[in-house]
Amino acid sequence: MNSKLLIIVSLLIFIKTYSQQTINANQGFVENKEYFSKMKYENKNGKIIIKVSINQNEYDFLLDTGATTAISENLYDLIKTNKLGSVKIKDQSGITDSLKVVSIPEIIINEIKFKEIPAFVSKRGINPIFECFKIDGIIGSNLLRNSTIQFNSQKNEIILTDNSKNLGLKKRDAIEMKVNQIQSSPFIPIKLIKEKHEGNGYVLFDSGDNDFYVISNTAYHQLQSQVDIFETIAKNVGTFSVGLFGTANENEHLALKVKKLKIGNMDFNNVITKTTYGETSRIGSELLKYGKVTLDYKKELFWLENFNEKKSIELAEKMWPIEPILNNLNEIVVGIIWDNSLKNKINLGDKILKFGYIDYENMDYCEIINLTSKINESKAKLIFQDKNTKEIKELELNKL
Repeated sequence: MNSKLLIIVSLLIFIKTYSQQTINANQGFVENKEYFSKMKYENKNGKIIIKVSINQNEYDFLLDTGATTAISENLYDLIKTNKLGSVKIKDQSGITDSLKVVSIPEIIINEIKFKEIPAFVSKRGINPIFECFKIDGIIGSNLLRNSTIQFNSQKNEIILTDNSKNLGLKKRDAIEMKVNQIQSSPFIPIKLIKEKHEGNGYVLFDSGDNDFYVISNTAYHQLQSQVDIFETIAKNVGTFSVGLFGTANENEHLALKVKKLKIGNMDFNNVITKTTYGETSRIGSELLKYGKVTLDYKKELFWLENFNEKKSIELAEKMWPIEPILNNLNEIVVGIIWDNSLKNKINLGDKILKFGYIDYENMDYCEIINLTSKINESKAKLIFQDKNTKEIKELELNKL
């Protein structure tokens, strides 16, 4: 557990996979033939918020390379769209529902005109990111698929251009990126290394997820059956995944340490990760802290330019022995107990009232989602309510 509540990050992962796909999101085009545009973005708890214009009005959108373009139901009621139909989709917690799909005649981002872009309509009251981050929609990779985008977190700046050559990048410094055929989600290669053992695979680059590296249960079991590259820190049953349609069912999850994770020519050492539901592993926006990131969707190339001369970065950070979850009642509760020695002291589903100096009891769910404070000490007091007896209890937690 940390005070940034890692699992609440998953609320921001909109639509990552399709079920019974009938509508291709890779439609539409860019009206501008040549373009090179710099723009500032707002960083809200690791989320990238930009301004867009629709029907001559300005709106705030989350820029999420791991998602498909989407709009809120409130915005849907205000703007002109063409209905494409509806589609059954599966959120990142594995829960399935159906959403309307529309085509937006024009979305303008800093004078760049994107035409006839398919977008999902998020049902009112289901996805708290629209309310809590005060956004009206999500810019996904299906809109970006004809462009090159560069993220520079030191300047809180994005560059959008029709050609990656405009950025002065060298092709020899790029790594291969794969883009899927349904919504242009970008996948980049990584290497997981432990001494002489090495595992390879592609992961989704997901700017809407503010974690560093999340490994799917599927990818973990595939890699673990082939090569010894993971150190298991803890294993238990529970849930720390919340998606578009609610809290995921309880599953077995593992907390793991990866000795070295390599992206291009940069090494990240002692990476802590946790297995999560689904088949897709992800590198999130935490990567942007360490260098400029560029995605050329058309040429399927990816650049990571570190901000300093260091080619090796230490990420080791100990984890707390429980994992919180925002339940369907918008309460912070215990989702997973990693430390088995706590099993008789705390229950899955116990309500978390206070952790360290952070008072969750007096926060609404939007304050919790936007929380950026972090407990840096090695131990902290947890105050919680037993779900069975309703008794208020205290427990001192030590990092594992």
